[in-house]
This record gives sequence, C-alpha cells and structure tokens, in this order.
Amino acid sequence: MVGLTFYGGVGEIGGNKIIVEHQGTRLLLDFGTRMGFASEFFAEFLNVRSNTELKDKLTIGVLPMIPGIYRADLSQPTGMEDLSNEAYSRLIASDSAMLKVPGLVTYEDYIQMHGRSYIDGILLSHAHMDHTGDIGFLHHAIPLYCSEATRTLVAAIDDVTNFKSKAISSKGSRIAFNKTGALAGSPKIVHKDDLVRNCRVMADGKVTDIGSFQVTMIAVDHSVPGAASYVLACDVNGKPFKILYTGDIRFHGTQGTTIEDYVRAVGTGIDIMICEGTRIESESSLTEEKVRAKIASEISETDGLVLVDFSWKDTTRYETINEAAKSCGRTFVINARLAYVLNKLGQTPLPESVKVFLKRKASCFYSPTDYAQYKHEYGFSIDKDTWTQDSSHYDNGLVADELKSNPSDYVLMLSYYDLGQLFDLADENGKILGSRYIKAQCEPFSDEMELDEERLINWLDAFGIGYELGETPVPDGCSNPNCSKLRKRIVRSHVSGHASRPELKELIVKINPKLLFPVHTERPEVFAELLKGKDIEVIIPKLDTVYSF
Repeated sequence: MVGLTFYGGVGEIGGNKIIVEHQGTRLLLDFGTRMGFASEFFAEFLNVRSNTELKDKLTIGVLPMIPGIYRADLSQPTGMEDLSNEAYSRLIASDSAMLKVPGLVTYEDYIQMHGRSYIDGILLSHAHMDHTGDIGFLHHAIPLYCSEATRTLVAAIDDVTNFKSKAISSKGSRIAFNKTGALAGSPKIVHKDDLVRNCRVMADGKVTDIGSFQVTMIAVDHSVPGAASYVLACDVNGKPFKILYTGDIRFHGTQGTTIEDYVRAVGTGIDIMICEGTRIESESSLTEEKVRAKIASEISETDGLVLVDFSWKDTTRYETINEAAKSCGRTFVINARLAYVLNKLGQTPLPESVKVFLKRKASCFYSPTDYAQYKHEYGFSIDKDTWTQDSSHYDNGLVADELKSNPSDYVLMLSYYDLGQLFDLADENGKILGSRYIKAQCEPFSDEMELDEERLINWLDAFGIGYELGETPVPDGCSNPNCSKLRKRIVRSHVSGHASRPELKELIVKINPKLLFPVHTERPEVFAELLKGKDIEVIIPKLDTVYSF
C-alpha cells in the first residue's frame, strides 16, 4: 500500500509539505513555509518568539503536528533539566507546561520508542523558502536529498540573509549561565553547537534507493537554479507503482527544456501525479527572451541611470538583464548578495560587463569596519576570522559617485530594501534626472506587498525617477474604480517561474497519470475543469488526510 498525506500546499501557493509512505519507508516532499497562512498571524513587527518558535507555531497550526520529526532542543533546550529556581524563584521548572506541546512526539522520543526514525529522508525540489523554510525545525539526523546547485544555493542564502531556512546547517539550543556581572549565575539560552544535516546530492536522471522507494531526480527549469522533480517507484501487490512530484516547473525559460523532453525523462506508467498549479488560470505565453527584449528596449529609451529590481536568487534573470545591458553598451552593477551566490555556484570571475555595487553601510564612511556585520559586502568571504583577506568588492566595487558621474553607462540592481541608497545617487536637488526604474519581479500577491508597492512609488516620485504605471486592480465588490484608496501597480518586465494553464494541460495529458493531486495553487478545482473528458481522476487534497492506494 502507498499512502499520501498533505500538510501544506493545499489550496495555497507554496508551503508544500507532503509525506509519501510505502512498507514503512516515509519520505517528505519539501517542507516549506506556508507564507500566506503564517502572514495571518505574523508581520514585520509581530514576529514569533525566537526561543519558543516551534511550540508557538505548532500551537496555532503554522507547523503540522507530525510525530518523530522535530528537534527536542527547540521545545526544551539541552540542559534545561539541570536548572534550579533556588537562586531565581521566577525560573520555570523543566517540567513546566510552558515547555510542552500537547501531543508532540519529538524525533528523540520516537527513536526511543521505536528504535528508528519516523522519516527516512526529505526530497527537496528547490531553494525557495516556501519549499525549504521549515526544514530547520526537523532533526538534523533526517537526511536531505537534492541537486548540487540546490545544496549550494540553500547554504549561500543562509550565509547572506536573515531569512534563513537552516535546512542544512543550524545551531543547537542549550542552557548556559552568565559568568560575570550583576546577574552572574543566571541562565540563558545560547545557540553555539553546530548541527549539520547529511545532504545527499542526486544527479539528473539517476536512481537512488531510499528504503522501499527507487527515486529518480529530474532536473527542471524554474526561477532558481537546481530545481527538480522526483519520480518515486515501488511495488504494490507485486506490480510497479510510480508517483511523480513536479515541484515548481516551467517550460518558457532559457534552458530550452520542452514538455516533450520532460515527459520523456519522466517515462511512462505514472499512477499518481502531484502537480503544481500556481498559474492554472493564466494563459500567458511570455518567455524569458521576450523579457530580455522588453528590458533592452526600456534601457535604450533611457538617457540616465537605469534601476532594476529582481530577486537576487534568480540567476536566469541576472543573465537576462546582463544581456540587455550589454546590448545597450552599459555595465550591469549587481548587489553583493547576488555576487556571493554567483561565486558559490562557480560563476566567477564576473564578466567584464558586470560590477558589484559597494553600498554605504553603518557609519557610511566607506570604512572597512562598516562591513564587519555585512562581510559579503566587503568581498566573497564571510569567514569571521579571515574575511578581511578578500576585499574584492571594497577594492573593485563601484560606489554611488562613480555611477552619478556617468549614469548613462550603468544599469544598477536596486531592491526595495536598498532604496536608501538613492540619497547618494541624487543631485543637489534630491533628484535622479533622466533615470528609469524597471520592476523585473512578480506582481504583489498580498496586502503587505501591495503596501510596499505604494511605498516604493512614493520613493520613485520623490527622487524624480521614471517608471511605467500599470492598470490599478479593482477589488471584487468595489463599485468605484476611481477610489483614491485603490493601490497603484508598476508594470512588470517579468516572466513567471511556473507553467501556464495551456502548458499544464499539455503536460498532464502527455504524462497521463491515473490520479492527479493539484498542489501549490489557490484554485485546485480548475484542474477538474481543465481535464474534463480525460481519463484522469482529479483528487483535491485535504490537509491532514491520508490517501491510501
């Protein structure tokens, strides 16, 4: 018998958490953050408590109650049992209900009860947070399977951002005591012990045996490098049984992978297809090449500095913009995070047409000490002891004055969170004349992102930066399209990392599974309409429900 249980990615975009089991072998298909659901509780200034994160998220359902997967130290730090409240009467006891989650069976508990792990491995499709973001809660003894590029990118993202998945490397939680000062002897939680997950790299098209499953990784195109689908094969009642998990996938990028190529790699005889459907309602056939042509046209029409915003993890978009900038005779100036990722992926030295922007940080004097907390801004090294030995960006990066001197020579990568750099690029009147802003990212899909867009437009207007304003979306039920409270949107130069409706239909029909489970979509019911008349049963999954075959 084969079992499927969905703990995320159901009726929502992202947050995939799926268990596949057969003859005692259980595999997780991704373990990502449910961004939409989490945002119903947490925001920029209402964050989860860092040392009670596991308990708090399990309590409100942001994390699922699955036995035998979570780290015990995240609910009760190592050494908690030795605490005494003799000196500090307010200290909670190690058996306090505040440290317990009713019904929680930790990884350590399960091992002690059953002598084996509940989960045999995690199959990670790619390095986006809605697929990796909650892996850090899982015990590090559970191995992770992914492509080489995904392993590299997951680690690199954690190196240079505060939004860490901790999927591969994390720190254990334990009790320590203040050694000196007025509160000497008082306990605290420290995070110093290195916990490193066994990450097993899989090669495209190669079969890996994991328990009773034979797992084949299939490289796919997406908006980050290293993305993959997985085919899980096993025997059910003496007959072969195959499950296809698409992960996130597209066929309009620069890799040139066609639907026919993908179907050929997957092979025949798929019984269950777990298929993403982010763009199940989109008919758009825009390609990355069309994005390049559009951006090149926008650059060529701009007399001054061009500012472009896109995800620093999207190396395909980096290549697209670099080609567009080169075709217009401009140097592409990227941020240090992207440079760090490119270096880790083996894509350095950078081309002559690409430079790194050296931001003003901390004291804003361009002092080397300004980059001690942002080591990747100084050079390619983040090692706490040797980072100053690599001063690549500090020595060779471009600063604001250089861009101001010849603005028509450059295309500058500038994210929403770097808008403060505009002060250094402006003239004595606080303007950046003749400039243009290009948004090469997805449309806002939450209230918070729409507010950010409004704030972005305020910045652009204040500095006199040109941009193309798109059609303002009118919410359902709004009867006044001229309402001043409607939120503006900037036109995008962007193509999605997900397959469109026509592509999804063609893909599913050619795979021809017996059963289809739509995930990573807000409109799973559309799949039944799309496949009407086909001999494919569409099952809309429900959370925490076991499907057995």
